[in-house]
Amino acid sequence: MSARQTPKAVNFEQARQQLSDRPLRATSAGRLWEGISLDEYADYYMDGSQFMPPRDHHIVTVSLGRSSEVLQERLGKTFESPSLFGEATLMPAGYETRFRGLLPQHIRIGLMPDHLMQAADACRRIGTAPRPRFLSNFRTRDPWLARLGEILSLELGRAPHPAQDLLIESLSVALSVHLVRSYSADVHTVDTPLAAPSSSAVRRALAYVEDRGMEKITLAELAEAAGVNRFHLVKIFKKEVGMSPMRYLERLRIERAKEMVRAADLPLADIAYAVGFSDQSHFTRRFRHHAGCTPAVYARENGRRFPPPSTN
Repeated sequence: MSARQTPKAVNFEQARQQLSDRPLRATSAGRLWEGISLDEYADYYMDGSQFMPPRDHHIVTVSLGRSSEVLQERLGKTFESPSLFGEATLMPAGYETRFRGLLPQHIRIGLMPDHLMQAADACRRIGTAPRPRFLSNFRTRDPWLARLGEILSLELGRAPHPAQDLLIESLSVALSVHLVRSYSADVHTVDTPLAAPSSSAVRRALAYVEDRGMEKITLAELAEAAGVNRFHLVKIFKKEVGMSPMRYLERLRIERAKEMVRAADLPLADIAYAVGFSDQSHFTRRFRHHAGCTPAVYARENGRRFPPPSTN
């Protein structure tokens, strides 16, 4: 938790009141859209003199303009960069945020946490805790969110209509599922240990993964080490561990990659190879799936500076 966090969160309407001095272009206030709020603002300057208080809802902003430099501070970390058209910022509920600089025209999407939990439930993802943790992201280039921002901006400019309520509800569901898929983490991934398996085959599989998890391992090899066929291994592994053997293996590799990103001054391509990925692009995609951001963003948010490229 941020040291500046206050006990009371701010809901949709209170948040709008606090932003009443901003140049509002369009808003969903007054429309019957449950669990989601939309506000579009023209560009404006923030001097960074105060923190926005914690919200009871998640916030996604999508830039509809450009700015040469914007500073954000959240969760004890500071990030400063230009803001480009289509880029998104993700702010979890319950944390303060400070901005400084010229914020370009943008659409601000507020989403209640219950929507994400319902989306995670509906997805029935193997190994996912019932309460996904929405991850902070200072800047992401996400074509899906960029297009959604443009669509929502168009809808705010249209007159209210019964069909629009159904459309926004559908887009709200789609947004929730996308955030669960790309920008959330299992609450128990690091902090909560898995229950001890009762099957000797699963114990052998786990020991094999712990010993050789950074090497290339196939399901057939893992099943051979466990002493059962691969179909039976998948069945008992899911039952006792809560996920498939290969998902567990991948999660272990990503956690090891996080440790290396934080501790070692190695190129990301070397880290990808060290934890068992054959190429950096695949590593980046799977890292983002598990961590909610790319390895490069994770490195920056954890104070990592990359070594200069080799001249050889």
